[in-house]
Amino acid sequence: MEKNYSNNFGFNNMASDIVVGLDIGTTKVATIIGYLNNRGKIEILGHGKSASKGVEFGLIQNLLKAQESIKTSVQLASSHARLDSIESVYAGIAARHIKTGNCKHYILRSDHNALITQEELDSMKRDVENIALPPGQQIIAIIPQKYVIEDSADGASHESMDPVGELGSKVTGYYQVIMGNYQEIKKIHTCISNVNVDTEELILEPIASGLSCLSEDEKQRGVALIDIGGGTTDMVIFKNGHPKFCKVIPFAGSVITKDIASVCNIPEDTAEELKINHGSCIPERSNPNRVSTVLRPHQQAPLKISDEQLAKIIYSRVHNDILGFVKKELEASGCMKMLQNGAGLVLTGGGAKLRHLVELCQFDLGLNTRIGIPGVGFADSLSNELKQPLYSTALGLLKYGIEKQTKDFHVEEQREDFNNREEEHLPNDNGIFDDKEKKGRKLFDGFKSTLTKLFEQIS
Repeated sequence: MEKNYSNNFGFNNMASDIVVGLDIGTTKVATIIGYLNNRGKIEILGHGKSASKGVEFGLIQNLLKAQESIKTSVQLASSHARLDSIESVYAGIAARHIKTGNCKHYILRSDHNALITQEELDSMKRDVENIALPPGQQIIAIIPQKYVIEDSADGASHESMDPVGELGSKVTGYYQVIMGNYQEIKKIHTCISNVNVDTEELILEPIASGLSCLSEDEKQRGVALIDIGGGTTDMVIFKNGHPKFCKVIPFAGSVITKDIASVCNIPEDTAEELKINHGSCIPERSNPNRVSTVLRPHQQAPLKISDEQLAKIIYSRVHNDILGFVKKELEASGCMKMLQNGAGLVLTGGGAKLRHLVELCQFDLGLNTRIGIPGVGFADSLSNELKQPLYSTALGLLKYGIEKQTKDFHVEEQREDFNNREEEHLPNDNGIFDDKEKKGRKLFDGFKSTLTKLFEQIS
């Protein structure tokens, strides 16, 4: 990124205020540049999209082709934003190699009368980060599921999502561990690095998508976000405002396209157009009398296919595989009842635009379903071009980066304030505090002790 940034958008910010989200998908690579305005909303400075090459089912197969797609997308976005270059990005990750596992860890507390601190929870999470993994695996994210607090005095225990400030002699944390293949993760870093851009962090894509198109109320009540991309269908379930369950399903939009191409014996780009323009998930809702004529290569006779016939091909894959796996994972999560009583299901990603998909989801899964349009936390100036499900991940990655930088800035600001306060209470030239200074110093020592613990918790 630029050291300083100024242009015709009417503001002049430091580079730390500018954040970039990079979504490397199977069908597209999207780069979005933005910043947080003085009203607490995210403004978009520029965006770029390129066809994704060298990526299949979320996996980078050809590094040269993939990094060329990344380079094109990044250059388009930086040109749109009138930036000379982009220094770093928050990139997404979701592919067939993503795996999840469950882990629990506990601590025994010597002082039962002391309140449970965030530092203790952070220490527990760091311990989990050091667990032994299967060969070739690397941790991407650790998501706390719940904590069980026990009291040695009466043997009672209770569950809590946020035990900070509670009392207990034993704290047991239950975690979902998201991991991926080390070599596949390394490929992403390599491709981004080879276009002279640094990777700030890799974020699981469904969590990023949830940031851009789920309300806080939905995440509190309980909601499942299903992001249907080109190569994978990504799932995340939120409860009490936090991710509770994540899964990556290796079926998505590109498989439907391949099915149409195979059955109809037509090129995949023609099959994709047919799917977008005439496809449906429910044969009964399609018009059997509307017929599309498609030219085929190698002097074959043109293909005539009705909307109903096309819908039967699509329905078979969506019903049996995509939604079949979604239903299986939802039931395995143990969250179905919560979702039925909560906010239900939100569909996003490019595949969410498939006709009648909402109706099929409601029938197959028994959950209230809506299409997730990105825009939560963004300024009203967000263009209609970006208010599309296929940009949910890229916008979510941008939002994640902005929230992280804002949090880091506030922590640094508090540290500076702490240092300034300390300088104001230095002793006089004789190294002695007067009575007023002694009282102030005593108060400040208590403040310093508390704040030091806070910083230790955050760092």
